[in-house]
Amino acid sequence: MGVNWLDKRTAVEVVIFRFLEVRLKMFWMYPTPKFHQVTYASYDASKASHFCKPGENWGAFTAQECDSIIALSKVFESRRPTVDGKYQPKRRQVRAWKVDYSEESRWLWERLSNNINYANNQWWNFDIYGILESLHLLCYDASHGDGKNKDRYVKHIDYNQTTQNRKITFSIQLSDPEDYEGGNLRLYAGKEPEILPNSRGTMIMFPSFILHEVVPIVRGKRWALVCWASGPNFR
Repeated sequence: MGVNWLDKRTAVEVVIFRFLEVRLKMFWMYPTPKFHQVTYASYDASKASHFCKPGENWGAFTAQECDSIIALSKVFESRRPTVDGKYQPKRRQVRAWKVDYSEESRWLWERLSNNINYANNQWWNFDIYGILESLHLLCYDASHGDGKNKDRYVKHIDYNQTTQNRKITFSIQLSDPEDYEGGNLRLYAGKEPEILPNSRGTMIMFPSFILHEVVPIVRGKRWALVCWASGPNFR
């Protein structure tokens, strides 16, 4: 039995309709983001609501707490941090101290973990284990260096082939911004850097695949505490 032109045209239209139907289903099946994934989250020390109440352990850090963290530089030995396993002062120069977990620093580790877990549950929902590396206490010092390379860290990301477990980077501003010039943390989600809060005691958290840098310091000292929350590989 033959098929006339009308039947052929109808068959073609059916095929086109089926194709569009599948494409439409594919479009509507595209998952709607469950979380509004911001570039960074912070506990801003300029806001009273970002500090915890007595008996709690979360939020921004007080000036006294910042002083106690800086004082850890007298407990641990300083070292020269590396980039890709090598000392590269043209890319990164800063004095650093590794701060491991202890009974004296337990409050600090708990504060950091509580802050990261809340921010992650609120904004990113990454699979994370927690803080698996030593904390890094850093001092960017304008009087430090060989005259050619100022303390800084050029643009980079913390998530790469050698640090693929890092998922959330955090940095705590331990210095008063009036005590130094330059040396600021910058995040790049676009062409221009994000404007970050930098009051003393502020904690900044952001995905480790975000491009960032610490610009050269030109006056004074800037202290910071940094580390990462790690987890299974991104899928």
